[in-house]
Amino acid sequence: MKKLYDQDAHLLDFEAGVEECRPLPDGNHALLLDQTAFFPEEGGQGPDGGTLDRQKVLDVQIKNNLVWHTVTQPVEPGTRVQGHVDWTRRFDYMQQHTGEHIISGLVHAKYGFDNVGFHLGEEEVTLDFNGVLDLEQMREIEEEANRAVWRNLPVICSFPEPEVLANLSYRSKLALTENVRIVEIPGVDVCACCAPHVDATGQIGLIKVTGLMNHRGGVRVNILCGERALKDYTLRQNSVSAISVLLSARQEAVAEAVEKLKADNLQARLRASGLQAKLLEFQVAALPSPETAADAVLFTGELDNLILRNTVNDLAARYPGFAAVFSGSDEQGYRFIIGSASRDCRELAKGLRERLGAKGGGTTPMVQGSIAAQEAQIREALSQI
Repeated sequence: MKKLYDQDAHLLDFEAGVEECRPLPDGNHALLLDQTAFFPEEGGQGPDGGTLDRQKVLDVQIKNNLVWHTVTQPVEPGTRVQGHVDWTRRFDYMQQHTGEHIISGLVHAKYGFDNVGFHLGEEEVTLDFNGVLDLEQMREIEEEANRAVWRNLPVICSFPEPEVLANLSYRSKLALTENVRIVEIPGVDVCACCAPHVDATGQIGLIKVTGLMNHRGGVRVNILCGERALKDYTLRQNSVSAISVLLSARQEAVAEAVEKLKADNLQARLRASGLQAKLLEFQVAALPSPETAADAVLFTGELDNLILRNTVNDLAARYPGFAAVFSGSDEQGYRFIIGSASRDCRELAKGLRERLGAKGGGTTPMVQGSIAAQEAQIREALSQI
């Protein structure tokens, strides 16, 4: 089988003979051609898309160095077919993969780390390095990578003779000895790779590091190149623009505006909590006294969980029956905590669950949960448990 993509990454239309057609378990068919311009899923990169005689190519896989094309309808062996590779997808993958080479080559040259994992999918590109890098270091690599793009360096793909290969220093995850395809970006990277690449680094347009996280003793880096990077920038710019309008702040000052908003909200919550605590004092004082009522049942607005628990503990120590505090509203539902020094609160929770569909649980002295019911319904149910 002749792999046309090895010689010309820009070749999109070709003619080929069908050598074999195999039915697949899912009802589709796998075609083996005598030559193909479709790059298969290989080396961490997804397959090309396109058509064969107007049939959509659903998948392209390589097995035992043979490239199989998945289509819906069978094609008789011996038939000549016209193939067309989807350029949008091909060029996108070329931009991403060549950008990965530049990043990996620079990281290897500067820090000695190897790229031990690579994934190029339809939406994300990830690179795994076997050493730790921080964001500042990756920003420096990003700057160097884009300088390589601006220099419009040639991307040279070749199959060196064995004697040349033996003396060539290149990156590779595998121990390769024959038919090794070398991709070289002068002064930046030399790497064994089977995938299509751009002709010159300027065709990448832009390389952007979008994420960095620790991963298996090293780091995982997310990058976007070319059109993907442009779309990502547009998306982020739209978000920042919308936020700046909402906050009445300049785009470059939205982070400061958000910090101020957070601080203002914290102060507002603290004031609200203080007022809620004062209101709670009045509500607790208005409850029937422990001398005239065995149980204390209190409905109030939203409470901090700690305040809710402390209130129940205080009431349970004073009332001989149980103490129950419900925080929320009839419209939104309630969070509740029920405590008692004398009753099994699990029975109370069970009763609320059976009568009103309450959720939650706990131990004998205290239970907690949530309930979507009206205050009057809850009071009636508690009176019957």
